Amino acid sequence: MNTALYYLAFTLLSVALLAIAFGPTWREWRHPTDTAALQVLPQYTTDIEHFSDRFRELVKARQTQQPGLPTDEFDFAPVSLEGMNWATIRRPLVCLGSIKPQGAIACSAPVFIHGDFEAQANSRFVGLLARGSIRLGTGCEVGQWAHADASLHLGRGCSGMRRLSSGTSVELAADCCFERIQAPYISFGGMAPPEPEREPTLLIDAIFERLEGAVRQSEHVTLIRGNCKLPRMHRYHGSLVVTGRLLIGAGTEILGDVKARDGIVMGAGARVKGALCSEKQIQILDHAEVAGPLVSESGILLGAGVQVGTPLAITTISAETIMAEAGARAHGTVWARRLGVVWTA
Repeated sequence: MNTALYYLAFTLLSVALLAIAFGPTWREWRHPTDTAALQVLPQYTTDIEHFSDRFRELVKARQTQQPGLPTDEFDFAPVSLEGMNWATIRRPLVCLGSIKPQGAIACSAPVFIHGDFEAQANSRFVGLLARGSIRLGTGCEVGQWAHADASLHLGRGCSGMRRLSSGTSVELAADCCFERIQAPYISFGGMAPPEPEREPTLLIDAIFERLEGAVRQSEHVTLIRGNCKLPRMHRYHGSLVVTGRLLIGAGTEILGDVKARDGIVMGAGARVKGALCSEKQIQILDHAEVAGPLVSESGILLGAGVQVGTPLAITTISAETIMAEAGARAHGTVWARRLGVVWTA
C-alpha cells in the first residue's frame, strides 16, 4: 500500500514539475502573444540599404494613402524653407521637390526628398533619402544612414559613420570618415595623381612551384610555408596561400586568389585577378588593382589610384579599419567594421 502511494506521489510531482516547466510554452503555442515584429537596430543588420528601403516603403504607403496608416505620421516641408525651424522636427519630413537650405541645419528626424538635396557646411542629419542626388557640404554629419537614387557626395571632413548608399555613385572628399558604403562606383578623395609613365615591358611568365618553400596543394593552389616575395613584372597562374608575410612586386600579375596569414604588401601597379585575403594588414600601393573580394581581419591601406572590383563585377572590401588615399576607388561594398578614413599623403 505504501509503495503504491509513493508511486502515485512521484507521478503527481513529475506532472506538476512538467506543467511548471512547459506550461507557458504550451499556452504561447495555443494562443500566441509575442507576434509583433522585432525592432532591428542599425548594428544588427548587414544590409546597408535596410533602413533607407524601409523608410521608402513608409513614404510610398503614405503617398498612396493606404488604409490604416495614421495621417499625422509625417510632416511636409513648406514651399519656402526660409525661417523653417529644422531643429523642432520630430516626425519624418517629406519634401516634394528639390531643396537647398541657405544655411547649416540640424534635423533629428529622417528626411525624404523627392528631387535633389544640397546641404550647406556643418549640417547634421539622422537619415536622408533622395530620389535624385545628395550633396553634403564641408563638415556635415550623417548620424544613421543616407541613400540617393542618383549620386551621393560628401564634402571635405564629412562623417557618415553608419550607412551610405547610392544607386549610381558615392564620392567622399578628403578627411571623410565612414563605416559602410554601397554603390556601383565608390570614389575616395577625388582624382588620383596620374600614374607615372613606364616603358612598355612584357611580363615574365612564372610558376609558384619554383618559389622557395612551395608545396603544390592541388592543380590550381600552391602553399608556401613562411614568408614569400614575388619578383616585379612577373605573371603567375593559379592561387597562392602563404603562411607568413607576402610581398608582391610592382607590376606583377596573379591570375587567381591570394591569401597570406601575416599580412600582404602589394606593389605599385600590381594586379590580382581574384580574392586577396589576410589575417593581418593589407597594404596596396598606388595604381594596383584587385578583382576582389578584399578582406583583412586587421586593416587595409588603399594607395592613390587603387581599384577594387569593376563596374561589371562588383565586390566587397572588409576590414576593422580602412584608410583610402585620394583617387582610390571601389565597386560594390566597403565595410570598415571600426573606422574608415579618406586621407591625403
